[in-house]
Amino acid sequence: MSDDHRAQESRNKPQRIAESSEKNMLYVTAVDRAILVLEAFSQRPGELSLTELAQMSGQGKSATQRFVFTWEKLGYIARNPASRRLRLTPKALELGHSYLRGDPLIAQVAPHLAMLRDQFGLAVNLSMREGDDMIYLLRLPSHQLTLAEMLPGRRLPAWSNASGRMLLTQCDVDELRAIFDRQPPLAFTPRTTVDLDTLVAEIAQARLDGYYVTQHQVNMNQIAVAILASLPSGACVAIGVATTFDDYSVERVTSTIVPALFRTAAALR
Repeated sequence: MSDDHRAQESRNKPQRIAESSEKNMLYVTAVDRAILVLEAFSQRPGELSLTELAQMSGQGKSATQRFVFTWEKLGYIARNPASRRLRLTPKALELGHSYLRGDPLIAQVAPHLAMLRDQFGLAVNLSMREGDDMIYLLRLPSHQLTLAEMLPGRRLPAWSNASGRMLLTQCDVDELRAIFDRQPPLAFTPRTTVDLDTLVAEIAQARLDGYYVTQHQVNMNQIAVAILASLPSGACVAIGVATTFDDYSVERVTSTIVPALFRTAAALR
């Protein structure tokens, strides 16, 4: 993934500090600044230098060094003895595990997604909108996916894929244009749709159809489909299925997978 695409997967975090501290005197700015250091690893997975962490978190090197020292002492960051570069530790994973185990939404939806995955043998995912982005809450892989595509927690611009665009069907045109102004679409593949008017029109059509099919948008030769599901808790999520053109055509996806997605959504009500 290019640096442009990594940038799209992150939010404007330094701006968040000023906005949040102005709104609430209870807001602890130091905690926000410390979390920015951890969140930098989501922008570029792997080891990072102190200078890179400072740049990516939008903070000075001296402040970043203090936060890194604290996170090291707490066990969330470790240092490579040879290169002195920094990485997250497995302790950071424990927070995600606690979320997945404790969220009733995951517990409710997971068995239905497993049935859907077993029916077709294809990758199935559950996602939710967060601001201008969408985030994968649960991903049940097929044998064709890479490790990165199997893991939950990935954040992508909502406009970039079928699930995200389906989540955007809840927005009106003005909201969509505002999102695209803040986060202009960039091409993940030579076939990615980046024209604003085309995306707005396709999202409007998906709102009428109740589903969205994409082709070659994030990965070449990939076809994906998603629908919305409303849960009794009031949460609105997207359920998506991804496959390849080697196995499915658009027509086959529409005639076989889309009805199964609607049955799954109905079972969740």
